[in-house]
Amino acid sequence: MNTIRQTVSYTLDTPDKQITPGKLSNQGGSNPAGKSFGFTNYYMTQNGLPYIPVVGEFHFSRFSYLQWEEELLKMKAGGVHIVATYVFWNFHEEEEGKFNWSENRNLRHFVDLCSKIDFPLILRIGPFCHGEVRNGGIPDWVFHSPIQIRSNDPAYLALATRLYRQIARQIKGLYFQEGGPVIAVQLDNEFMHCGAPFDSWGYKGGVYLSSGTGGREHLSELKRIALESGISPFLFTVTAWGGAAVPEEGALPMLAGYAYTPWIPNQPPSREFIYQDLHLTPVESMDFETTDYPVAYCEMAGGMQVSYTARPYVPEASIEAMTLVKLASGSNMLGYYMYHGGSNPVGKHSYMNETSLPKITYDYQSPLGEFGRVGNSYHRIRTLSLFLEAFGELLAPMGTVIPEGQNELHPTDTSSLRWCLRQKNGSGFVFLNNFQDHVEMPNRDLRIELLTKQGPVNFPHSGTFNLGNGLGVTLPFNLNLDGLRLVSATTQLLTSLKDGVHTTIVLFAHEGMKAEIILHAEEILSIDSGEGSAELNGDRWIIAPAVGKSNQVNITMKDGRTFTLLTLNRKEALGTYRFSLWGQERIVIAGNGNEGMHLFTHSGQLICISPDVAEFTASIYPAPYFQMSLSIGSIDSAEQDGVFLTYFIRVEGYTPQMDVTFTSERAALLNIDSEWPEQVDNVSLQISYDGDVANAFLSGRLLTDHIHYGHPWNIGLKEFKDELEKQELHLTIFPLRKGTTHSYVNQAFIEVFNGVEIAEFHSIQAIPHYKTAMFPQV
Repeated sequence: MNTIRQTVSYTLDTPDKQITPGKLSNQGGSNPAGKSFGFTNYYMTQNGLPYIPVVGEFHFSRFSYLQWEEELLKMKAGGVHIVATYVFWNFHEEEEGKFNWSENRNLRHFVDLCSKIDFPLILRIGPFCHGEVRNGGIPDWVFHSPIQIRSNDPAYLALATRLYRQIARQIKGLYFQEGGPVIAVQLDNEFMHCGAPFDSWGYKGGVYLSSGTGGREHLSELKRIALESGISPFLFTVTAWGGAAVPEEGALPMLAGYAYTPWIPNQPPSREFIYQDLHLTPVESMDFETTDYPVAYCEMAGGMQVSYTARPYVPEASIEAMTLVKLASGSNMLGYYMYHGGSNPVGKHSYMNETSLPKITYDYQSPLGEFGRVGNSYHRIRTLSLFLEAFGELLAPMGTVIPEGQNELHPTDTSSLRWCLRQKNGSGFVFLNNFQDHVEMPNRDLRIELLTKQGPVNFPHSGTFNLGNGLGVTLPFNLNLDGLRLVSATTQLLTSLKDGVHTTIVLFAHEGMKAEIILHAEEILSIDSGEGSAELNGDRWIIAPAVGKSNQVNITMKDGRTFTLLTLNRKEALGTYRFSLWGQERIVIAGNGNEGMHLFTHSGQLICISPDVAEFTASIYPAPYFQMSLSIGSIDSAEQDGVFLTYFIRVEGYTPQMDVTFTSERAALLNIDSEWPEQVDNVSLQISYDGDVANAFLSGRLLTDHIHYGHPWNIGLKEFKDELEKQELHLTIFPLRKGTTHSYVNQAFIEVFNGVEIAEFHSIQAIPHYKTAMFPQV
């Protein structure tokens, strides 16, 4: 791969962003505990302070209600601040007048769980939702009458009224201002922009439902009906892309960004990875004045659903890169669709999938998958969320600065550096993007020289740094970090902790980028750089920190305050969590060499889940001063590891018992032992095969399915553990055809295929997921 060498010099003299009340200044609210949300024209506020939330989409009705709480806790540990979910009309009223709010459809229980774990919630209530379900969520029976859907047809509004009243009953008393979690409600979806496949049409494929009529007037009617029905959040939202209708006031317009799009045949490289000032110049024409509202995303791709005719693979690097590009471009709310995948319920009269999509699976390649699978993107999003939690208050008011020509770059341009800034009064962040979908980017040997209102800033102080292919980076400059004046760093800010007069700032070094931190020297008394180095150069300290959690830089200020700088490596950063645990804020780094390992907290316990590896570590800072116990397994040792205390944890290993009988090349019967030992929380199947579409059957029903897109098929068995005791799991593959097909009609349709059919299992692995809980010893 070639390397481009480049020096960029830039004078940063842009005026500060002008923050005004905006059109949502009268929106927002407080709960009985005194917590509040509000808005300016540029960012959201939390308790009166600038706030950049991360929103994660999780469709409760596509997951087992018995596991909702654990999945929500995983989302929260993963850095999601607000949950969003659809309420699919046809999932709840499949037959006219017969509403089902039980088990996986129990909206009240889901909202109660969000309230229990203090998780703000956005409900997207339709009537039209899309979400890749049958008819976009409109029940089949609606079309048995001459009703004009998505319009002010009185018959349609009467049905919307009945639906909204049902939803209102389920969420009564659970609005944020009442002490509940519901902060916002979306009415309809992509209204006046698009419709879903008309799957109940029945005559031919390719027919679509109406995108809607009536514009803002129809949205006003839906809002009126919602309010009269008792649906009264402090905020309404609306999808705003593609020419969708947006009310003149009283709703937050929200955007979407997708790079791997099955609806675009032979998709060219997208513009999602090109910087531009979204607040001033949106990517497309909008039905509202963009400068009156914060730039907010509700559908930034957390993956993509595979369809039969388009089978994209979404690399985790694209999700991280898009997040950084949108953040740099002025987005002050980041919403992932999907953040958590799931499974479509099976209807009484039909499957509930959209045409050409899998009947059951809605895994979406999302950070958390169909059966709770933890993907690599889960960890990448968390590093960005930790950054926003700690430093979002600084970033949110900073305006976007687009260097000349950046917003005009073509996606296939691999020679130009992609970069921009966000700044306020000469302090801010440099954003670098070296990722582009469907294009291989070169490595870059780079130097950046800024002239700011606060003086010159160089990355690095001397020489160059390497920006690798596929990398997205955020570099700080001229920041006041709790009194420590940072000039620049070639390391990325991750999080921080404050304990009295002591502050810990955590950064991480990207692979190939030499770590460097430059500080103003005036207020610093001394620096202990440990295994690294610190050199006083005029009025600045140039620090080359030793990288890794075992190392730290300790700084004493002239006024007696102290700082610890931790510079993690990239792998450690991806394993980092921040929890309120055992009486204080703590940083925990998970480690066992297994990217699927993850942590969350529950009832004062640190829950550790490790797929396939029975020995792992948890490094905790500040280190607990008390002895720790495990619910299962043993702590073999606890060793001081710099400022961390690293616990070496072991549970008894287990090999799942599974007998596989291949009845043909394209069919397999699996007998799986469901008597799992107590340390095994789940067993998942990882199936490698070649073929077109695969199905899994259990107890006489289709359990899940998989459209092959070049990556293994994962099936979690936790939900079906009891059924496995007496039933075989039946896997089948429909073959992929390579050849030619001829068809003709001779009284009936006849198809003749000449070629080869590919259907073959390569491997079927059963992987144990070990689980234990760590808590203070009594």
